[in-house]
Amino acid sequence: MTSRPVRPRKQQLLVTLLFLAFALWITGICVSIAHEPPEGSRSAHALRDDVAASVREQDADRLQNLFLKDSVADEYAQDLLDRLRAAGPGNAPVTLESFHGGQFLRIKGTAPAGPVCVAWQITQQDDAWYVDGIPPVTGTGPLCAG
Repeated sequence: MTSRPVRPRKQQLLVTLLFLAFALWITGICVSIAHEPPEGSRSAHALRDDVAASVREQDADRLQNLFLKDSVADEYAQDLLDRLRAAGPGNAPVTLESFHGGQFLRIKGTAPAGPVCVAWQITQQDDAWYVDGIPPVTGTGPLCAG
């Protein structure tokens, strides 16, 4: 009677474990893609509300997806949230403003170190509204003045 060599059983177990690890890795990728926050918002007012909620909840992933692709760096939203938290403007309101024929979102508040204000133009693309991270030529200074 011949006995099975021990080595092939170990190899079979190793192959099975590698296959299982690969399957778990693929499943993890699929789950993370399925839970990716949606891009843009359905209207300008919904965009304002989504930006306000993202800032209030410190949700950098959702905020990043509200910016027009290629208008900001990959970590822009996280850096912005960090700067706003460091400035301490509290619950600074996000408002929808008209300026020079365009629509803008503005976050304006008061922090211990002084006023804090950020303004971006918004744009519609493919039935969704986005924040455009590229500053307009006219500038946004008057939106934050006063």
